[in-house]
Amino acid sequence: MIRLGIVDFDSSHSVEFARRFNHVVVDSDQTVDGARVVLGWPGTSEMSPGRISGFTAQLRDCGVELVEQPEDMIGRIDAVLVLSLCGGVHLDRVRPFLEVGIPAYVDKPFACSSEDAEEIVRLAVAHDTFVYGTSALRFSEDVKQFQSRESVHGRLNGVLVYGPAKRAEGNPGLFHYGIHAVELLYTLMGTGVERVSAICCDGADVVTGSWSDGRVAGLRGNRAGSTAYGFTAFCDQAVIEQRVSSRYAYRNLCRTIVAGIESKQPAVANNVTLEIVRFVLAALESERLNGEPVALGAIK
Repeated sequence: MIRLGIVDFDSSHSVEFARRFNHVVVDSDQTVDGARVVLGWPGTSEMSPGRISGFTAQLRDCGVELVEQPEDMIGRIDAVLVLSLCGGVHLDRVRPFLEVGIPAYVDKPFACSSEDAEEIVRLAVAHDTFVYGTSALRFSEDVKQFQSRESVHGRLNGVLVYGPAKRAEGNPGLFHYGIHAVELLYTLMGTGVERVSAICCDGADVVTGSWSDGRVAGLRGNRAGSTAYGFTAFCDQAVIEQRVSSRYAYRNLCRTIVAGIESKQPAVANNVTLEIVRFVLAALESERLNGEPVALGAIK
């Protein structure tokens, strides 16, 4: 049984993950075997400090023991889940664990700068340990079903992805809720984006990516009206319209965390995660330039 520790309780993911790993409250079809959350550090939060006390009580109900400092978990856990709401603190939170070779899952957004993201990966490589970061939406049953039918609908030539994109200070642009739609876009299209253009208005972000193989795909992040997740896929043999449910997304993500810790192979390669960070940064720069395309290669 893998012993897990959680760092930062200001995101609902701290509760949702612990419930699934510890088989508390959730239905049996939502549970995850092979790991248990045994320790946790409530932490601090600039984005949502008011949530910590309530989530702390719920984590206690899951049987999680609290520690005074995150480093107090070292020697008592086999892997750590860094679940801070703000991506800007992830490097500082995960550093002490990677430096002693403790495998880590880093929640979305993985980081809010290329420098931080690259340093997290560098630390993992330098200390020969596992680091992994992604959105749970990537593992939605609807997405998996679509991907399994490639032989039927043919090559994916492009896609329009949509989802909520509420903004919050601390996670700029699409780094907040919009990161889920970005992850969905990359799950379907893969890496290889060369240029990004983005327009932002009060109700939405509209982002277009151009891939190195000539394909083009888009994302609409909504802040007004319906904020459901979904996509329209333009394939060789069909145009597929698909709503995306998050019902089993947390469960499926947590299962990949267990599998990754055991194999030392993340379900999403780190080069993908690094490109996603650059994509969001390029979208922010394009927005600043009133929609002018920005090359990913220009993002440092």
